[in-house]
Amino acid sequence: MPFTLTDDGCEIYYGSHGSGPAIAFASGFMGITDIWKHQIAEFSARYRCIAFDNRGAGRSDKPLPRVSYGVQRHAQDLHAVLAELGVERMVIVGHSMGGNTAALYYLAHPERVAGIVFVGSYVSGGQIAAVGNTLDAIKAAVKTKQPRIQFYVSVGLPEEIAMESAKWPLYAVLGNAESFMEFDISGRIGEIEVPCLILHGDGDVVSPLEPCGTSLKAGLPDAELEVFPGVNHSPMMEEPEKTNRLLARFLQNRVTW
Repeated sequence: MPFTLTDDGCEIYYGSHGSGPAIAFASGFMGITDIWKHQIAEFSARYRCIAFDNRGAGRSDKPLPRVSYGVQRHAQDLHAVLAELGVERMVIVGHSMGGNTAALYYLAHPERVAGIVFVGSYVSGGQIAAVGNTLDAIKAAVKTKQPRIQFYVSVGLPEEIAMESAKWPLYAVLGNAESFMEFDISGRIGEIEVPCLILHGDGDVVSPLEPCGTSLKAGLPDAELEVFPGVNHSPMMEEPEKTNRLLARFLQNRVTW
C-alpha cells in the first residue's frame, strides 16, 4: 500500500492507476478514494488516475490537535502525493471540499494545473451556512456514528461507503468540518484562469446549485456548468456514466496538457 509522508509528519494513503496524462481526484468531507471508483475504473485505461484519502479519513493518519486539519493542509497533502509520484502537471477533480483543495492547489502552483473539475462544490462555506447547513448543524449530524452514516447516505452516497465514516475519530471529522466551513475563495476566484468544468446536482442538499454552483460559474473566468436534474450532492456516484461522459469531453476538448 503506498503512503507518502508530509512535512508535518502525517502518512497519507494514495493510489495511482494507469498511465498517461494525470488526473488527481480530491475527495471532500467523505474523504476517501472510494468515491471516485467509477471514474478511476473508466479513465485509468488512458490516463494516470491519482486519488488519496484525506488526513482524518480512511487509511491516512488522523493527527491531533484539530489545527492539524484545514483545506490548505489538504492542498499541501495533495502536493506531497504528486511529488512522491513525480507528477508535474495534472487536471484536478474535486468533490465538495475537494473543490476547495483544487482551488488552493492551483493558487499555489498554477503552472502545474491544466484544468479543474468542481463537483458539488462552492465558493465559500458561508454559502452553505446561509441555506441552513451551519457548522453547528453539521456537527450535530455527525457527532455519533449511526447519524453520521445516515448523513453521508442522505447526500447521495451508497451505504457501504458511508459506513467507512464510523471508523474515523470524531475530532478528525469535526476538524475537517470546521475547515470546509471556514473556506472562502471569493476574493481570489477570478485568478483561476485554467479551463474549469462544474458538475452540480439541482437537488444538492449540502451546497445547493443556487448559490453554490452558479456562483462558481459566475466567478471563474473560463468555466462550463453542467446541471444534473434530480441529483443530490454526489453526481460522480449517483450518475457515474453522465459524469464520465462530461469529464471525458472536457479532457479531450478543453484541456491543453
